[in-house]
Amino acid sequence: MTSSPMKLYNAQLSPFAARCRLSIYAKGVDVEMIDVGPGAVPPELDTLTPMHKVPLLVHGDVVVPESETICEYLEDLNLGASLRPEGAAAMAHMRLLARIGDLYIMEPMGELFGQINPQGRDQALVDREMAELVKGIGWLEHYLDGSPFAVGDRLSLADCALVPMLFFFDRIGPMFGEASPLKKFPSTNAYYQGIQNHPAAARVIAELDAALRRMMGS
Repeated sequence: MTSSPMKLYNAQLSPFAARCRLSIYAKGVDVEMIDVGPGAVPPELDTLTPMHKVPLLVHGDVVVPESETICEYLEDLNLGASLRPEGAAAMAHMRLLARIGDLYIMEPMGELFGQINPQGRDQALVDREMAELVKGIGWLEHYLDGSPFAVGDRLSLADCALVPMLFFFDRIGPMFGEASPLKKFPSTNAYYQGIQNHPAAARVIAELDAALRRMMGS
C-alpha cells in the first residue's frame, strides 16, 4: 500500500489543507496536489466523500477525509520523519494543543471568515466571535512556552495544526481593527516567530500568504 501513489485534494487557503501540506513537506512524502477551488472542483470529488470538502487524501483504494485523520494516517504509514513526540506526556501535550486549536480557535475564526467584507457585516457576531477567538488563543498561550516548537525540540503534529491557525489569527485581526493581535500573547507570538525558521512551516506560511493576497485582490 505504501508504494501506491498518493493524492491530496487541496485548497491553498484552507487552514486544514495547510495542516496536511505542512506534514507532507516535513516528511518529504511524494504526494500529488490536486487544487480545488471555485469553478475548479474535480468531478470525482463528490464520489470519493459524502462530505464534499477538502482536504481529502487518496492512497490507492484508501480514501481519508479530515485533516487530523490524514496527518495521523501519514504517521501510521511510517513515511519520512516522525511527527509524533516520544512519551505519553508529550503525546498528550501535542494532542491537547491541536484540540484547543480545532475547537476554540478555528470554530470562532470560521465565523469571522464570513464577516471579512465590511458590507453586510454583523458587528454583534464579530464582537462575540472575536471574544471567543481571543479566549481560545489565551488558553493556547497557557500551554506554549515561547519555544520554536510546540512540543519538545522538533516539529510535531501540533505545529502542523497551529501554524495555519496562527497565520490567520495574525492576519484576521487587522481586518476587524485589531492591530498586531499576536503581540498580546508573548509566548504564542514567540513560538509563531520561531517556528517560521523551519523550512516546511515557512513554505506553508508563504503559500497561505500568496493565496490570501489573491483572494483580497492585492
